[in-house]
Amino acid sequence: MTGLRKLRYDKGLQRKFVALKIGICGKHLNDIEIGTVSLTVDVAKRFSDFYEIEVNEINNMYMEGKNETIRSFKKTGSTS
Repeated sequence: MTGLRKLRYDKGLQRKFVALKIGICGKHLNDIEIGTVSLTVDVAKRFSDFYEIEVNEINNMYMEGKNETIRSFKKTGSTS
């Protein structure tokens, strides 16, 4: 596990709590963490403020999660 999801897990935070604090729904947070939806500048800033880390770090973590999803998809050959 990498990226934003790992950060959340490492801090012991639940998805619902983080989503509420950032101002998005839990499903949207999940989709961002796995990279199936784009991370907007506004939401990246909210992550940055919440986790108290630089926006470029948030973007890097987002890309890590997205790349992990792509690698997993290619490895399994999943089409669903």
